[in-house]
Amino acid sequence: MKKIALLHRYPKDQIKETNAAFPYLVLRGVDVLTFRKFDRLSGFGKFWKSLVWIIYAPLLVLGKGYDTIYCDDSYPFYPAFVKMASKRSKVVLRIGDLHLMYYCSGLVYKILHSFEKISWRMADEIIVISEAMADYFEKELGKRPKVALDPVDPKDFPAGSSSDFINVMFHGVLTKNKKVDLLLEAARRLPDLDFTILGDGPEYRKLRKNAPKNVFFYGWVPFKAVRHHIANCTIGVALRSDNPGNEYVVTSPFLQYGIMGKPCLVTRRKVFGDYPWQFSTIDEMVEKIDKLMSNPWEEGKKLREYIIQNHSAEKIAGQIWQILA
Repeated sequence: MKKIALLHRYPKDQIKETNAAFPYLVLRGVDVLTFRKFDRLSGFGKFWKSLVWIIYAPLLVLGKGYDTIYCDDSYPFYPAFVKMASKRSKVVLRIGDLHLMYYCSGLVYKILHSFEKISWRMADEIIVISEAMADYFEKELGKRPKVALDPVDPKDFPAGSSSDFINVMFHGVLTKNKKVDLLLEAARRLPDLDFTILGDGPEYRKLRKNAPKNVFFYGWVPFKAVRHHIANCTIGVALRSDNPGNEYVVTSPFLQYGIMGKPCLVTRRKVFGDYPWQFSTIDEMVEKIDKLMSNPWEEGKKLREYIIQNHSAEKIAGQIWQILA
């Protein structure tokens, strides 16, 4: 049996929140190498510890003789150092986010991106989470990577009966990248409709201060409790900014609403193709909330069927395992 390591910045109890296929990979037999503690909500603290990860991750595999090292965290550069630290290992990199696009732009981005592409080429195999992202990598590297879609586990988010409570919900880490202020503006334009926001992060205080009275904040809730809030919502909203890195990322909340049979509005992006419930402006967002409210159950049923067929965590884990083994 091959000796396989899984590298990720987040501790074991948090990895599932960003990659639902993780538990199924562990069952097949991998060594999970992580930080013991990592605060995803800490803003600058998260950023600086992530920089440390670039150097710390290679030390975790140095001299261990792994046949395959699976970098299940797409933070830039560190897979190149992992390859240098364990030259005989097959290094497999899964790209879930294009972090450099989030952090910088212009000349700084061009310089860092040139090194990032060197890092990508040093990996023996690259896995991306969408066909749109595969198109991007094929253009950048001249070779199409493997695709294993972003997963969600039906066991974590089971479909259930809906409540009579009518509301629109957002959940996630509250950062500028999510543009949750758009949801506040939608709430102002729809004063007779309740809006629910779950999550914490750098933008929490600002958003709560600026929110109208029909927006209710629950703060951070444990991963296992998110399903109960989704079960009680009518429509989900998955928000991202217009940063070019967001064009290729589905985002976990979209999958979580859908797997529970809830319709989900999303910011218009390449990754969603012809999915009808996308918006580009606040006017379009408000208009589509109104439309969805007329028959949310039917749209939620369609989305659930699609996600079960294409994004099941156990199925995606099997696809990843074939690449690793």
